[in-house]
Amino acid sequence: MNGARREEIEKQRRFEEFFRAQYARVEQYVSRRVPNSRVDDVVGATFAVAWRKFTKVESPSLPWLFRIASFEIKSSSRVARRSDVVLSPEVFETKWIESNEVFDGTPVLAAMAQLSEVDREILQLVHWDDLNRHEVAEVLNLTVSASNMRYHRALSRLEQMLSPKDNPTQEGVRQ
Repeated sequence: MNGARREEIEKQRRFEEFFRAQYARVEQYVSRRVPNSRVDDVVGATFAVAWRKFTKVESPSLPWLFRIASFEIKSSSRVARRSDVVLSPEVFETKWIESNEVFDGTPVLAAMAQLSEVDREILQLVHWDDLNRHEVAEVLNLTVSASNMRYHRALSRLEQMLSPKDNPTQEGVRQ
C-alpha cells in the first residue's frame, strides 16, 4: 500500500471515530433548531462539510461542528423559504423534552420564544448544549469577553421575562 492510500485510510478511521463520538450531540443541537423533518438532512450536511474540511482543521472539535451546523441550519432555512414552505415559528420541539419531571418548562419555553434569535442561541449553547464560554465563543466566532457579555445580557432578558410583573394588589392599597 502506498503512502497516500495509508493517509486516506487513517483520515477515514479518525473521522469515523470523531463522527461516532460527536453525532448524538450534533443531532441534539440541530433538533432544537429545525423541525424534525429537516434534522437528518442538516446533520448529514454538517458531517459532509466536516469530512471535506477534516484534515484542514488543526483540531476538529464539537464547537467546530456546531459552527458548521449553524451555517447548515441557516442554509436549510433559506432553501425552505425559497420553496415557499411555511415553517412554524416554533423554535423548540418536544423531541428533547423526555423527562418525567413535574416542571414541564412551559414558562421558560414561552419566554425563550420571545427572545431574539441571538439571545436564544447563546442561552441554548450554554445551557442545553453544555458548552463552556470558550467553546461558545468559538461557535459564534466571538471573543470570550464578547461571548460572556452577550450571555449575561441574554440571561438578564430571560430573567426579566420570567419575573412576576409588578402588579398592584389590594393588600398594598389603602381604602
